[in-house]
Amino acid sequence: MKKRDMSFFKFNNSIFSMIREISQKIDTLLMSTAQEYGITTLQLKMIITLGSRGEAISMGNLGKSVGVTGGNISNICKKLEKAGFVNRIRSVEDERVVNVELTEMGEKACDSVEVYFDKIRNDIPKDVSGVHMDTIIKELEELNKLLDKYMARSGY
Repeated sequence: MKKRDMSFFKFNNSIFSMIREISQKIDTLLMSTAQEYGITTLQLKMIITLGSRGEAISMGNLGKSVGVTGGNISNICKKLEKAGFVNRIRSVEDERVVNVELTEMGEKACDSVEVYFDKIRNDIPKDVSGVHMDTIIKELEELNKLLDKYMARSGY
């Protein structure tokens, strides 16, 4: 059997595992708010994404932001519109593009999440060793850039 450099595989498995766990924990934290509004956690993530942008974005870009593709993003947005959380607006410049924006009810759901996460954020000490949100975000951005470079070199 071929001897492999296990450090890469360990790193890879650690990243996969952490991302999966973090995603599950975020879903768990969002679940009560989603249930309160009668929507799924994925729908709530879309509302949060729209709220963080502060403006209408295309369904395609919204789908990329939350990891949902073509027909699925369209169906989810249609359900959110029917429930009163978003408006879908066809672009005047390009009729193929449909933009999505939050309604007042969508803003309210976003505000509920913000209040909830403010409570969590207040529980995180500002200078505890190993818990620096800005550093975590910065390092994940660097990993993302590194993967982008590799993908570009590999023709993806």
